[in-house]
Amino acid sequence: MMRKSVVRYTLESCAKCMTCIRACPTSALSMYNGRIRVDQERCINCGKCISSCTHKGLLASGSSLDALKDYDYTVCMVPSALINDCTDLDQAGELFHAIKMLGFDEVVDISDVEGAILEEMYLISDNADETASIASFCPVVNALVRDTYPVLQANITPVKYPSEVAAARIRKQHEGKNVGIFNLCECESKLALAKHPFDNPEYETDHALAIVDIFPAVRRNMSEEREDVCFCPEGLRFSNPAMMLQKDEYLIADGFDKINSVLNMAEFGLLNKFRLLQLFPCFNGCIGGHLLFGNSFLTRNNLHQLTSEKSKPAADLSFEEMYSEDVFTRDEDNRSFMERVEWFKKVNAQLELLPGYDCSACGMQTCRLMAEEIAEGHKTLSDCRVLAAMEDRKTNEDN
Repeated sequence: MMRKSVVRYTLESCAKCMTCIRACPTSALSMYNGRIRVDQERCINCGKCISSCTHKGLLASGSSLDALKDYDYTVCMVPSALINDCTDLDQAGELFHAIKMLGFDEVVDISDVEGAILEEMYLISDNADETASIASFCPVVNALVRDTYPVLQANITPVKYPSEVAAARIRKQHEGKNVGIFNLCECESKLALAKHPFDNPEYETDHALAIVDIFPAVRRNMSEEREDVCFCPEGLRFSNPAMMLQKDEYLIADGFDKINSVLNMAEFGLLNKFRLLQLFPCFNGCIGGHLLFGNSFLTRNNLHQLTSEKSKPAADLSFEEMYSEDVFTRDEDNRSFMERVEWFKKVNAQLELLPGYDCSACGMQTCRLMAEEIAEGHKTLSDCRVLAAMEDRKTNEDN
């Protein structure tokens, strides 16, 4: 399945400071003709470029509520990351009622599905061989492993995303209806796990909504009216690293730099004593998602209040519901070995001619990326501002 970037460039807000280019961990951003370009193949939707841009030149938006009119029956899925922000069941019930007032026929939590998938991850890890399994909760982690640490790709458990498992169950429950399934997303990466707004027809979920986009309307709808809610404790732990099951053979890490360090060590076999790597690119896990509101430090302590009075068990999911062989497939490089060697030589030849400062003045993050653009015929050595400045200086000295 083709990966698509959710990052949207807003030219009128761009200060052309290139901070986003330097912030991108996968070199997916570059500047062409005064505009930021996002490489769809390199972008992993981590949101670091958006966070780095103080001018709001880069944004990530989901579908709008206008899409509700396209369906006869609409269902909104609420992830545990948002539920964890509530201090007790009463507040959670008010939240669900406020979301329903946006125009949904039904609002459901998917904590039972998240709980079942988390338990499956533990089961997989307990039966793992000499290498650690990598929990596949986050699209950013999966993309990062595929692109930067390909030797670990086999370690990713081929389990579907919870929103997809829940959406398939909802669609089966309302079979025969023109049902629209909307998912609230706590981070940029999950906006791509739906048919809309980024044209991914392979997903069960119809629309991805950014929580931050609808929060003002939800806040206006908050009142003493509430829905009857009940959550799965294991599911609420799904998004909260501080509340996850702690075992000597489980490694839990949050924050992008930290998970990169973990994956780097795992690639060299330095973490084989662990059976499960649970990695969260967002600081404090999914409860610290970039599209959420509130204080994730306070949110860490809400699980007991939300489940002590009443709770529900993890969903009973079949193997077919949870697993898929093609969830994490990627486009293969069909070039022969000799073709790749020739390409490497061609790029290196151009790289030898560049200054190697990685200054980004040309609009590319590194000189190596510039060398690739020159090798492909998209740029020339004259586009390097450092070389151009050196040539101008030499010309002036000769005159």
